[in-house]
Amino acid sequence: MEFYADWHTHSKYSDGRGTIAENIAAAIDKGLDELAITDHGPSNIGVGVEAPGTYLKIKEEISALNENFPEIKVKVGAEADIVALDGSIDIPYEITKSLDVLIVGMHPYIVPNEVDGVWSIVGINQLAKLSSDARKKAMVNNTKALKEVVSRYDVDFISHPDLQMPVDIKELAAFCAEHDTALEINTGHHYDKEEMVRIALKEGANFVVSSDAHFPSSIGELASGGELLEKFNVPVERVLNARHNCH
Repeated sequence: MEFYADWHTHSKYSDGRGTIAENIAAAIDKGLDELAITDHGPSNIGVGVEAPGTYLKIKEEISALNENFPEIKVKVGAEADIVALDGSIDIPYEITKSLDVLIVGMHPYIVPNEVDGVWSIVGINQLAKLSSDARKKAMVNNTKALKEVVSRYDVDFISHPDLQMPVDIKELAAFCAEHDTALEINTGHHYDKEEMVRIALKEGANFVVSSDAHFPSSIGELASGGELLEKFNVPVERVLNARHNCH
C-alpha cells in the first residue's frame, strides 16, 4: 500500500506555518500526486480562517498557482467545525459546494452558533475531562452532532474522531459507512487510534490517512497510519487515498 495524496493540511490562512506554494512544493518533494489545503473554519477560536469567504480567496490562489505546479493536483478544502447539536457547521452551504474536499471535525474551542451550543458542544466536553457522567453525555452529544452533519452535508471524512472529544465509534462508523463518509487516521496527533480502526473496519467504514500538517515539512508524513492499517489488515480498497504499491 502506498499513499498518493494528503488531503488534510493547513496553511497560513489558518494556523499553518507555510504558504500554499510552500505546502505544494513540500508535497511534490514527498512524491504525492494530490494535495488538499484544508484550513480551519472561522469559528475555531484563534486558529480559524478570517471568514467563510476566505475559502474563495484560497481557491483563487490555488488556481493561479496550478500552472506553476503541473505535476500535482491541488484541491481546495476546509476543516469545518460543528457549532451546534443539529450538525450546523461554520461554513455556509453555498461555499461548501465550491470545495473539492469537506472535512468536518469536533474541536474543543469553538464559537457555537446558538446559546444551547455553549453547553451542549463546548461546556459538556470540558466537564467530560473531570466527570465520567459528563463524559457519557458528551459522547452522546458528539456522536449525534457528527451523524447530523453527515446527514446534512456531503462530508468526505471526519477528522481525528475521538481526539479530545469522545464519540461512540461503533455508532458513528456504521452511520458513516451508510453515507459514504470516511473516518480519518490522523498521523499528526498522538492518541489511541487502534480501537477506532478495529471497530470502524468491522462496521464497514472507509478510511483516509492524513498528516494534518501545520508545517510544510510534515506534509505527506503518513507512515504511522500505514503501519496501523497493516496491523489490522485493512484492505487498500478501504483507504481512499491509497493504492497498491507497484514496486
